[in-house]
Amino acid sequence: MAATGTKRSRDSGEFRTYGRHHRRRPGGGFLALVVILMLVAAGVYGLYNLVTEPPESVQRAVYPLEYRDTIVEAAEAYAVEPTLVAAVIYTESRYDPEAVSSQNAQGLMQITPETADFIQNNSGITGEFTDPYINIWMGTWQLSYLEGRYFGDERAMLAAYNSGQGNVDSWLAEPGFRIESDIPFTETRNYVDHVLERQDIYRELYGGNLNRDS
Repeated sequence: MAATGTKRSRDSGEFRTYGRHHRRRPGGGFLALVVILMLVAAGVYGLYNLVTEPPESVQRAVYPLEYRDTIVEAAEAYAVEPTLVAAVIYTESRYDPEAVSSQNAQGLMQITPETADFIQNNSGITGEFTDPYINIWMGTWQLSYLEGRYFGDERAMLAAYNSGQGNVDSWLAEPGFRIESDIPFTETRNYVDHVLERQDIYRELYGGNLNRDS
């Protein structure tokens, strides 16, 4: 009696339902999906690298360096790191010479008329403080003055540049006060952090003396 079931003889003309002749292989749709996923992954990876490690040209566009010669000359004259001056200008005005704050601080380094009078009376710098070149010289002198006042403490110097000497003096007079962590003004605390972070960026992009062109 002939056996019944799914297995058929080769002579019957019917295909077997098992064996290598019917092994399933990936179809064209599956391969296309794999290729698409690989391309998407490559694109995401490339975008991640672009965001986390943008080309130097992109970084320089974000952190420009204008008035380089004036910054370097003023920094050298007053013994201030030029990268610090560049970082202060970026943080204060984004290199906009016409910037004016709500407190009437003006120019690249955001100097108020009262501070300009103080600087002119003590530095010998003359000229209109809103002029971008004079503004840089005045702001750099002020940084040098504050650096000396606070014995080279950059955080205290920057805090005073932002919020005034009176505030910093009163903070430092408090027992146990630490300039690294205890600045009570959020704006000033953030300002100090941002300037120091951007100083590192300017140093990396343009060199410690801002003399690296590429």
